[in-house]
Amino acid sequence: MHGIGDNRGLVRELGLKEGLAIGLGTMIGAGIFVLSGIAAERVGPAATISYILTGLVCLPIAMVISELATGMPKAGGSYTFITQALGPLAGSVVGPGNWLGLTFATGFYLIAFGEYLSFFIPVIPPWAGAAVAGLFFTFLNYRGAKVSGGVQNLVVILLLVILIAFVGVGLFNVDLTLHQPFMPYGWGATIGIIGLIIVSYTGFEKISTISEEIKNPGRNLPLAIIGSVIIATIIYALIVFVTTGLVSHTEISQLEAPLIESAGRIAGPVGSMVMLVAALLATLSSANAAILASSRINYGMGRDRVLPGWFDYIHPQFSTPSRSILVTGSLATLLAFTGQAEMLAEISSALFMVSYALLCMSVIVMRHTRPRWYHPAFRVPLYPVLPIVAGLLALGVILTMDALPQIAGVTLVGLSLVWYVVWVHKQAVVTGEFGPMWERERPLEGIIEAAQAPGLAGKKEILIPVFADTEPEPLLKLATALAQADDQRVVSIVDVQVVPAQTPLGLAETQFHPPDESRGNALAQVAAQYATQGIPIRTLHRVGHGAASCALAVVEARPAVGLILMSWLGPLSAGQIYGSPGKTVLQEAQCNVAVLRARELGTVRRVLVPASGGGPHARLGLRLAADIASASSAALTVMRIVRPSNDLNLEAETRYLNEMAEEIAGGSASVVRSRVVVHENVLEGILQEAQDGDYDLLVIGASNEWAIKSLLVGALPDAVADRAPCSVLMVRRYEPTGLSALRRVVGSIRGWT
Repeated sequence: MHGIGDNRGLVRELGLKEGLAIGLGTMIGAGIFVLSGIAAERVGPAATISYILTGLVCLPIAMVISELATGMPKAGGSYTFITQALGPLAGSVVGPGNWLGLTFATGFYLIAFGEYLSFFIPVIPPWAGAAVAGLFFTFLNYRGAKVSGGVQNLVVILLLVILIAFVGVGLFNVDLTLHQPFMPYGWGATIGIIGLIIVSYTGFEKISTISEEIKNPGRNLPLAIIGSVIIATIIYALIVFVTTGLVSHTEISQLEAPLIESAGRIAGPVGSMVMLVAALLATLSSANAAILASSRINYGMGRDRVLPGWFDYIHPQFSTPSRSILVTGSLATLLAFTGQAEMLAEISSALFMVSYALLCMSVIVMRHTRPRWYHPAFRVPLYPVLPIVAGLLALGVILTMDALPQIAGVTLVGLSLVWYVVWVHKQAVVTGEFGPMWERERPLEGIIEAAQAPGLAGKKEILIPVFADTEPEPLLKLATALAQADDQRVVSIVDVQVVPAQTPLGLAETQFHPPDESRGNALAQVAAQYATQGIPIRTLHRVGHGAASCALAVVEARPAVGLILMSWLGPLSAGQIYGSPGKTVLQEAQCNVAVLRARELGTVRRVLVPASGGGPHARLGLRLAADIASASSAALTVMRIVRPSNDLNLEAETRYLNEMAEEIAGGSASVVRSRVVVHENVLEGILQEAQDGDYDLLVIGASNEWAIKSLLVGALPDAVADRAPCSVLMVRRYEPTGLSALRRVVGSIRGWT
């Protein structure tokens, strides 16, 4: 994990009270005075249920964030969690989205404060109040979290006292007849409003953005995050219940400040004035908490180079991310002058839901990969059901929003992806856990194999094309071993004779058949020798104008062929490979192909499979190696070479290799051993193991460059076959053109991650 062991960082000086204050200061803030009235107008008294349902949506997400925050308590919040789990591509979407969303929301809070202040002191214009508040809280946060945290505590305490007093007195004055009917617009409206009011709940996630500054994070972070959701849900529901019991929901639409009007009805002008003070405190606390939290996001992005490193700066005197605070506070103050921050904040809520869904995915990735540094003090209960359900609920909330926030959210995601291509992928210093996990485990490969299995069920024929330079005996040795491991397999030898292009094939068949009688007799003797092992071997004679075209025609005419087994003599140089019959067959055959570079292949006692990845070629190679080892009673070693890295998760690498070996080879080979070797150079690591282990056969899958005409099956396997001290079997798995093209596209995209 990036940052582990760094001497730099933020000072831990915030406790549970400060953490709750940050969350509640944003949640029980401007939204309670703006959105609760809108919800009551659109839903009626059932807005109480809407707020409870919204709290229930947020509660499992809060648990997910609590686990991630205690597992990696670094500044940046959801941006940091998602980047560490899913990589910088996901972080490039979530980080700017959350930062801008919070910054736009801060501008909205400042506008609301300016308007309430102007209502309280008419001589002060709204823009002036907003500007002063923005500059004031930027200064407080610049000076230090302890200073701003103390102010936040005071603001939240006063606000809670006022709102609790309003609820306490209001409950005794509720007119229950105003709650009839309780759900005038039905369940559709009750659920549909969640997409709007959930913006008021996003404060609980902001606590995680200051997790690097929370004392005793294993205890205080979960209590603050989960506790803020529960407290806010209760207060929201009670306030809406009281408000709709004091003012009819049909009348609310005609009021500018429903809560102030409700307070006036139960306590007169004094009540209205006290609630106005609460509104001022609410907008202040929201603005302060949002500046504090959002500045930590661009600080975290600067640290990981998702933004320029200029943002990754800690003030030497105040120990605060001063540059990030100045940028965030200044931008929020400027937005306060536009008057459009409310719409931008609503748009940002869609991005927050995407962020929540990615957070749920992140906790699943972290649990699955189990990196050595990930030791959360809190764990999500009912795993993995709860994170999956929470992620789906977050995405479902987006569907309840209007089209404009959805479109704007998609646009911002697109701009973030452009920024990733232009800057991040060249600068980012974090890889995340998901990319290595995907490369290591290839989770779709098993699904693809299962989907292809029905079409391959009848392809049990092993075809050995014998060209002029082919040594058939080593090939028959491996083919019979494969046939012994699967009694449905049959072996066919094709004796390919090439005649000039001017010679008609019909005439060649008549005049030259059987061609090269001595070679035909030799093949018959070898086939008869291996047939004594109970394996039926058929010998075919074919004449063609080209060796490769003749072999491919045989394969096309025999739909049961599932594997072509060929040999290669001499070095694998570009001049030898380009245009050779073996390369042509590898490129064009619509079945699996294996090429043997034999080096005195005798009894197979030990087999090595370098499984550098779980791709289709490596999986086929392991399966064939397991069958050969099983028939030969040989020991099978599955090896993975990994380069040394600070982010190397050796435990995960070993665990996956064991699982893959058991899945593919566990039921075939008698003895299966898996090894993870740390080596700077993959090629040298494989060759060293082949030399030290005294192996008889090395089976290696093709790499992504197998289609390049100057390479046989790829740069790495070609080099291994050229330099290994033992025989090498190179394997290429056939896939339909569409699937192969899709792999190349995905591979090119993965190259940007």
